[in-house]
Amino acid sequence: MNRRFAPVAAALMLFVTGCGNSDSGNATSATVQPPLSSLGSHTARLAIVGDIACASPTPTGDRCRQAATYAIAKKMNPDRVLVIGDTQYPDGALRLYRKSYAKSWGKFKPITFPVPGNHEYKTRGAAGYFDYFGAAAAKRGQGWHAATVGGWRVIGLNSVCAEVGGCDAGSPQSNWLANDLRRHAKLCTLAIWHYPRFSSGPHGNHANLAHFWQQLNAASGEIVLAGHDHDYERFRAMTSDGKESESGMPSFIVGTGGVKRYLDFKETPGSAAHSLHYGVLQLDLYSRGYSWKFIQTDGKIADSGQAACR
Repeated sequence: MNRRFAPVAAALMLFVTGCGNSDSGNATSATVQPPLSSLGSHTARLAIVGDIACASPTPTGDRCRQAATYAIAKKMNPDRVLVIGDTQYPDGALRLYRKSYAKSWGKFKPITFPVPGNHEYKTRGAAGYFDYFGAAAAKRGQGWHAATVGGWRVIGLNSVCAEVGGCDAGSPQSNWLANDLRRHAKLCTLAIWHYPRFSSGPHGNHANLAHFWQQLNAASGEIVLAGHDHDYERFRAMTSDGKESESGMPSFIVGTGGVKRYLDFKETPGSAAHSLHYGVLQLDLYSRGYSWKFIQTDGKIADSGQAACR
């Protein structure tokens, strides 16, 4: 399948079923909704989240809700689970993975595709992360890798740039990415990393990831998913310098895995939907597109939609 021949390649449906209050979020409806029939055959279901497990395996006040988000993901019956960094707080120590993460999201370990976040590196070299996930975490000292899932190319990058030789042009990771994109140019492509390029949350934008964005966008990447800010947010298609454009890529932040919520949200240009609840993103892959659904722990669907590959 050559994604460049998708019949509705630029169309993007931004349909929302959630409420507009500070807990459930808001959204902006958009113009064109490609019918599911135009997206081809269903190929895989992904459950996606980051910023997950507390040191304690049980809830404490409004924290440590990883068991509740795991329960949502389990009902999805995913083919693969993508965890987008800060999987075990506070420092990614192996003993804490075994004590806490393993009791919830760790049950998905055989089908998990992870990337590291900054909290993993509070243990030197993210040793606990690499020890816990093993071969699924990719090469120790790197942490970037890719897999083909449901006919899509899923790329995991390490956005903790200082730990892996940078994220700019000419860096080892950028060179690897360029090669992988070239070798799999005919596949619909999504990328995950931890720090968001764009965010309305308290951590804000991360301009040092613009080069990765440029590389993916030039190769007609479909979407980028990140965490770090503990909320859910979807951005409209953006260029690497933050301009809304049909030739850009949409992105999602899913830092809602359970450790704690961030309630400090100041909407920035390009933001299309958000939720301040714990929850999990369900991403269904099709041969020519994808659909998404953000499911909160209260059972509400805060954001949903579908789009075609470019």
